[in-house]
Amino acid sequence: MRPWHDAADADFVTLVDSQNTFGTRYDLKAIPYGVMIDEAGRLVKGPFNINVADQKTLAMLEKWVSDPDYNVKLLRDVKPLVGLNAQVTTEAAARFQLGLVLLEAGKKEEAMAEWRKALALDPQNWIIHKQIWAVEHPDKFYEGGVDYGWQKAQLEAEESKP
Repeated sequence: MRPWHDAADADFVTLVDSQNTFGTRYDLKAIPYGVMIDEAGRLVKGPFNINVADQKTLAMLEKWVSDPDYNVKLLRDVKPLVGLNAQVTTEAAARFQLGLVLLEAGKKEEAMAEWRKALALDPQNWIIHKQIWAVEHPDKFYEGGVDYGWQKAQLEAEESKP
């Protein structure tokens, strides 16, 4: 995250949920997502698709930063987030976390095995999908940008397998 944050000359705090704690709690299946937390530490806008190239997203963020009344409005409108705690989702999340621990311990193959089991349990979870792809093919994620065309081709190839 740091290279993109620095390249954007961003002057806001960026938090990275490297353990997917928030994502697991709220059953998020894709990245990137954003949440807005005000200076008092209150969640004022729950998970949303964050795309700073999108003018609508930029306008919302600029309004939030420049208009104190907008924060009050967001706080009034915020709905409680209720995560899904289905057994399958819980097991997939646990296997994802175990994979992270194994990878950090240098056990790449064991980590990949846990992530594949997690993905089999939760096949629509793009966070797990992309974690597997990023470890197997770091050049498609970390060298010059994310290759979305490659990801689309990967997904089509995986879906065509019997």
